[in-house]
Amino acid sequence: MIPPAGMAIAALTVMLWILWSDSIRARRSTPVLYALRIALYLIVGAILVLNRLRYPSLFSTAATVLVALAVLVSLFGACWFGRRLVARG
Repeated sequence: MIPPAGMAIAALTVMLWILWSDSIRARRSTPVLYALRIALYLIVGAILVLNRLRYPSLFSTAATVLVALAVLVSLFGACWFGRRLVARG
């Protein structure tokens, strides 16, 4: 089983990599991919919060801080891709 801090670090790594790769891409992706990314970011953030609320004894202070940071990145990413989705139309 992955510890909570490891799950938050993995989520942060993937989310930041997707944001970075989209920011350096010259061509924009299709609207369906932006909608999928928005859903992915919001679902990952919700899962992290749900795990934190459901299993509080598994989370240390550092793991809680990492989860909070990952949730902030997921909200930022959803807004980033939402703005790009709206800018297309």
